[in-house]
Amino acid sequence: MVGERQAGQGSTTEQGADRGPLAALGGIDPNEVLTMVSDAARANPHAALAGAVAVGFLLGGGLTPRLLGAAALFTARRYFRATVEETLAGLEHGLAERMGNAGAR
Repeated sequence: MVGERQAGQGSTTEQGADRGPLAALGGIDPNEVLTMVSDAARANPHAALAGAVAVGFLLGGGLTPRLLGAAALFTARRYFRATVEETLAGLEHGLAERMGNAGAR
């Protein structure tokens, strides 16, 4: 029948549920992870606080498409400006070398 299950055909979700929610972690020890995170937070409290604020902001729905677009535009402007300045400085240096070589001939 359709409703019957044959022996030995349990799904992986059901098998994982039998062992608990931590079975999906495999060989990772949750206590070891907690200890590592705690040590890192004690060593760098400002970074830990900044990370907690960022995660809370993201989970709270603070990253709207409009805000994401504004951040991307801000970053793109800074990157574009730095790239243009570097390109113009290289061009200026190259022209100065050519002008210096042309004057020596």
